[in-house]
Amino acid sequence: MEHVTTSTELLLWEAIDQVREAEDGTDLSMDELAECVMAALGSSLSLQQICRAADGLLHLADDPSQGSAARLVPVVDVQAVQERALNLLDWQELEDDDDRSDIQKLIDNSTDADTVLVRDPTSTPELQEIGILELLQRYPCRGSEARWSPDDAIAFLETKTRWLDAALESWEAVGEAMADDSDLIEATAVVLVVPEQAGQPLRTELLDVLIPVDS
Repeated sequence: MEHVTTSTELLLWEAIDQVREAEDGTDLSMDELAECVMAALGSSLSLQQICRAADGLLHLADDPSQGSAARLVPVVDVQAVQERALNLLDWQELEDDDDRSDIQKLIDNSTDADTVLVRDPTSTPELQEIGILELLQRYPCRGSEARWSPDDAIAFLETKTRWLDAALESWEAVGEAMADDSDLIEATAVVLVVPEQAGQPLRTELLDVLIPVDS
């Protein structure tokens, strides 16, 4: 049976094309490409929809009945986005069983590149570790309900990256020095804070943490 391309598949395909057509699109790594595509789709598709759309496009690429059209599917790019979406889904599933203390979440997230921390008094638990796509879905930066701008979102993610890199550099330096159980790394946890009062803008909070280094 001939594959009929769905609207979600077209959205995913278009997002990949848009990222690739960007000024620096050809210089992106697969991880960077997937991150950009996920961010572009954040307000349009859920993680499950992205996974299904990726499956559909990969099926289209393998369908000989599509003729020359099948060769147009950016298979490697689609696979990278699919892998990223599946990883984020795994994180979402882990949230339901997350019984870590707030302090432990801060410590763990300071060296985690895949998730961000959000403190929202309307959620349970109040401090949650979520993926970037889910972040943009929960707290859109466009539209009448937006409580931050695209520039604010980019600044938050850049702050997260800056302190993450610093923590990982410290981690590597201590590792090379053959750390023992008493060693601690100074790091900074970056948290997006959602004010309890409706309509107030989101803000970024930086919290100092000490990361124990196992021998």
